[in-house]
Amino acid sequence: MVKNSLLVATVLSLILTGCGGIDWIDFVQFNGINYIAVDYFGGAAGRDLVEADLGPEFAQVKFKHEQQHLFGHECCRDGDAAFLDAGTPVYIVKGYHPEFRLAAYRDDRLVLYEADTNPKAQTGADLLDIGGKARSIGVNSEQDGATELAAITDPEQVAVLVELVLGAPVDQTHTTQVGFKYFIAFHLGDGTIVTRAYWPDSGQLSRGIMLPEAFRTAVEQALLAAAPTPP
Repeated sequence: MVKNSLLVATVLSLILTGCGGIDWIDFVQFNGINYIAVDYFGGAAGRDLVEADLGPEFAQVKFKHEQQHLFGHECCRDGDAAFLDAGTPVYIVKGYHPEFRLAAYRDDRLVLYEADTNPKAQTGADLLDIGGKARSIGVNSEQDGATELAAITDPEQVAVLVELVLGAPVDQTHTTQVGFKYFIAFHLGDGTIVTRAYWPDSGQLSRGIMLPEAFRTAVEQALLAAAPTPP
């Protein structure tokens, strides 16, 4: 049941249905892990990757999904991609576990992919390899994901909050997204940014990382401290 629920959630995250048919989100899958191009996570953009960021080749794309192939190919299998051509090499990103980040060239541009769903994920650390890497945490507006409403910069507090994320249980069958949301931006030491949607009411950090009340309290305190002083 859990596996089937995860598959449904994954397929829904990869497909947007509209009048013109079905469009794929930029994804690639290996070892059961679905990776999505960071553009689709929303939020603030960190620095672009460069060739020096690439480690060894991790795998190659086996199948490129196209609209006419949707019902002629099981979704989604290892080696599948939405926009990458078959045979495209996919690389490890230096300094990061391949279960979290991969990269590939698409249209002469180096695209960064991050894990969205992982059927083996039990804690946040299985999805986000940010331990010891975050220098600050931004709380961004849900309107554009990039406008920073508050920032947490104290190194000790940042480390504590990151540990809360890494140790939090993961439930990727959890689809309740109640109330308003923020985008939490983890600014890493190498200049890249990891951004995930966060729903304070349910405690969910996308996708399926169920954060404790202490994380919500820290976010609320940061927002309160950043609020303009009334005249």
